[in-house]
Amino acid sequence: MGFAGRPFIFLTVAVLGCSAGLAVITSASADVAPRKAAPTAAARPGDGSSVKSRAIRVEARLRVGEELDLGATGRSIGDQFVFSGDLSSAEGAGERLVGRIGGFCVITDLERNAGPCTSTAVLPEGQITIQGEQAGIPVPAPVVNAITGGTGEFRKARGQVTQRVLTPATWQLTFEVVDVPPHRAEDGRSPSAAPMPVSPSFLGK
Repeated sequence: MGFAGRPFIFLTVAVLGCSAGLAVITSASADVAPRKAAPTAAARPGDGSSVKSRAIRVEARLRVGEELDLGATGRSIGDQFVFSGDLSSAEGAGERLVGRIGGFCVITDLERNAGPCTSTAVLPEGQITIQGEQAGIPVPAPVVNAITGGTGEFRKARGQVTQRVLTPATWQLTFEVVDVPPHRAEDGRSPSAAPMPVSPSFLGK
């Protein structure tokens, strides 16, 4: 065989050599390739119930609504609006008292009569804390504020509250609460230390 036939032999040897090398690399890669982790079970609460969201619709009947003139006389930055009242629900058979609410707002924007507000709703299952800006104080415009926490069944609560004013003393509140256990209607618990009825107080400046 002359020189002209040698390139074919060299090419054959080269191909076989590369194939062997590729086989070694492939085998080594298979040995070091990370194995897929087995899927883990989704976390569940300790009592075995699944975490859910709840919608709570109530009306706030204010019994106290006072504007506090702080600092400079007349409407000024830093003035406060303090309020409290009962929470009632029309869900189920007839209207019934289900809790109470209280809070305050601080005026930080005179042009809009707006500022941050903080309130606490006390329900049979626990408390829900609410925070956010409102405009039109003391009769706020429709607004959505944040649920910042709670106690009892609401200790891990998050979500938001939509507030609409029906009258200066009657507000409609819709709580969209996330990360709470399912509601147990059979509990039949009533709010502790329900407020005694008093005459509404809405003092202006």
